[in-house]
Amino acid sequence: MFTIYNDADTGSTLVSNLFIDEYMKNANDAQIKVYLYLLRMMSARRTTSISDMADQFNHTEKEVLRSLRYWERLGLLSLDEDHTGNIIGIRMRQQSALGQPLPRAQQEPPAREVPAKSSRVIPMSASPAAAPSADPAPAAPEKQAPSPERLRDFCADEHRSQLLFVIEQYVGKPLAPREIETVYYISEVLHFSDDLIDYLLQYCVDRGKKDFRYIERVAVNWAENGITTPRQAERASSGGIRKARTGRAADVRPERNRFNQIEQHEYDFDELERDLLGS
Repeated sequence: MFTIYNDADTGSTLVSNLFIDEYMKNANDAQIKVYLYLLRMMSARRTTSISDMADQFNHTEKEVLRSLRYWERLGLLSLDEDHTGNIIGIRMRQQSALGQPLPRAQQEPPAREVPAKSSRVIPMSASPAAAPSADPAPAAPEKQAPSPERLRDFCADEHRSQLLFVIEQYVGKPLAPREIETVYYISEVLHFSDDLIDYLLQYCVDRGKKDFRYIERVAVNWAENGITTPRQAERASSGGIRKARTGRAADVRPERNRFNQIEQHEYDFDELERDLLGS
């Protein structure tokens, strides 16, 4: 008897052809990223968490959890949970052709119990925000690009131009046309108030997230959970993560106006319209 060693680390992750041929085509972007990342963590024998995966791909924790539940329904993994429903481990399972029964040993996923030690189990440290909800939340309205006329009118409105300027102060740069479309979607389609948009920007920037894809995902997540005020968003975000330097809640601001008397500027709407139509 002898042991075979391999000195060469190929630095690769094995993905089955069955996954590419049958499972990947029906999965969305977040679901594919999450599954491939789980394979990567398993091959490297490394731990991960829902919040880590959310930060890795600029997704919300709710999107990551949905992706895990999606693959669990298809039988590619099973989630090990504690008595409170928090995910503490992920067991990667053998794939079978879609529509074909799983091997008998895999037909019933394990109940909520801590699994035995296995190289195919990925330990998790799920945050409370990722705990499964009892009832599915209604989907937010789908984002569609507004017409150039609607976007021009949106930017030309004096009140909206103030809002765009405040957002530019948060992200530290002028807004690109695509980013203005995202603001339009959050304001006019998701119907976020100016105060809620203000809190949304502070929430994301405080986490070092100025990417508008991330900002949009957080906004959709809040809309699907029925969040309509900064106070509701604060309670949903682990209870007061945003504090002023004085220690008071950050939504306690001077009452002179909702934008804290930030010096406003004027947009060149002709130039903005040319940029929008050119894009």
